[in-house]
Amino acid sequence: MCTAVTAAIVVPAIASSPDVNRTIAEITVRIDGDRRGGSGVIAYKKGNRYYVLTNTHVVNLPETYTIVTENGTRYSVDSGDILYMPGVDLAVLPFTSNAEYRVAQLGDSDRLQEGEVIHVAGWPRSGGSLRQRIFIHTEGKLTQGGAALSYTNLVRAGMSGGPILDSHSRLIGINRLVRLEGDTDKIVASGVAINSFLNWWQTVPLGPESTVPANANVTGPDWGTGGVDFALAQTIEGKNGSISSVAISSANARQGQLVASGNSDGTISVWNLADGKLIATLRGHEKPVNAVVISPDGKMLVSGSDDNTIKIWNMSSWELERSLTGHALAVSALAIAPDGQTLVSGSWDKTIKIWHLTTGELQETIAGHAALVSALTISPDGRVLASGSQDKTIRLWHLQTAQPLGILRGHGLSVLSIAISTDGQTLASGSGDGTIGIWNLSKGERITTLRGHTDGVWSVKISPDGRTAISGSWDRSIKLWDLSTMRLKRTLEAHSGYINSVALSGDGLILVSGDWNSKINIWRRK
Repeated sequence: MCTAVTAAIVVPAIASSPDVNRTIAEITVRIDGDRRGGSGVIAYKKGNRYYVLTNTHVVNLPETYTIVTENGTRYSVDSGDILYMPGVDLAVLPFTSNAEYRVAQLGDSDRLQEGEVIHVAGWPRSGGSLRQRIFIHTEGKLTQGGAALSYTNLVRAGMSGGPILDSHSRLIGINRLVRLEGDTDKIVASGVAINSFLNWWQTVPLGPESTVPANANVTGPDWGTGGVDFALAQTIEGKNGSISSVAISSANARQGQLVASGNSDGTISVWNLADGKLIATLRGHEKPVNAVVISPDGKMLVSGSDDNTIKIWNMSSWELERSLTGHALAVSALAIAPDGQTLVSGSWDKTIKIWHLTTGELQETIAGHAALVSALTISPDGRVLASGSQDKTIRLWHLQTAQPLGILRGHGLSVLSIAISTDGQTLASGSGDGTIGIWNLSKGERITTLRGHTDGVWSVKISPDGRTAISGSWDRSIKLWDLSTMRLKRTLEAHSGYINSVALSGDGLILVSGDWNSKINIWRRK
């Protein structure tokens, strides 16, 4: 959507060449929101699709933003269409237009030298009672290079997300904020180097109607019709806070197939998969429930919570069978062995505990991770326990002896989720860095890294036939990956909130996903 507006107020550029003056004015845009606002730069284009680069903190509220170009034309961008760079204060807003806008020429921020002349622009508010947004362009010198740039340029509130250009009019960074220098009262401006962005951007496939930059080395999605695919069958609107975990039970004659969700208000909700009706609400935890698992025979449901406890529930009577205590901090992950007798728990206290599910007896405590344990899974033969951690590693353990078998390294941020294929040969791991690692479990080697999500991958599953990996992410999407070609096959988009968990039925025909906004989506195999 676009409409014309009156011409912007412009403050003359400060001590700059005519070429820099013209370039920086044409590539800089204003970003308006109901509660936030700032600046941005037109960084890429293909066809009639433009991409504006700005700071995440300028556009991180769930609302519609307006991009105002140099000629005063306005383009609306819904927050759901914005891409956010994980761990860095950068975001990308797309808009479509048949108008011709100047696109920034990219520089190489790694080549910057201290003392170089640089230019910063943006749209702060003017002083006085009018408080109008005005365009400002300032010249200064670089005082520090690297991933975080510092410079002497005068910047003001509202210039966040604006471009940083070198003396040759090339984009070498995005202005971010002002801060105090060390322990002094000297205020310096700082920004994010463009190379930090490019290293991520080249991993982001944007779909068949979008683009990636020309220098990106990315294999595009496979939009063919073969392989696993799911269609949205039903949506369940929960009422107990955000959903952190979902689990599917095996079908039984009395109840049919069920899905359980762990909720942020400390409850567990149990729903009938056939009609989406609520069957039971289990109350007993004092704090949010982080993990739920169901025993292979469908008789027991186990939950782990921020209250440091594990609770075991009878799925016939919906009564609490017992509470397990022993972790010093929140219980963040659970797994049940295929024999249905061994329960494994992971915690913020950095330990893994092995319990007898029927008796509740603590059998072993495993230490080894340097940070909280965020994910657990057990191989189908019941021999190998895999644990993922905030320490960025995956550790392999012999489940019966609790002895270490190896360590898998390679993720740049926390390992948030792990899954093992039914043949026990392949392990998939989702990370806060937005990637999925695919590993040969017997060799302990990484096969490849799947890239496509733009936020942390909080849940991964592997289909029963071992051909498809399924990933759910805080970028609000579920992706299906062909493990024979290691290519993206499908993206499922029906969530408006962060996806915390996905679960796959034993026959691979039903996929369930839960999100931050209390929504559960039920997908059925096509």
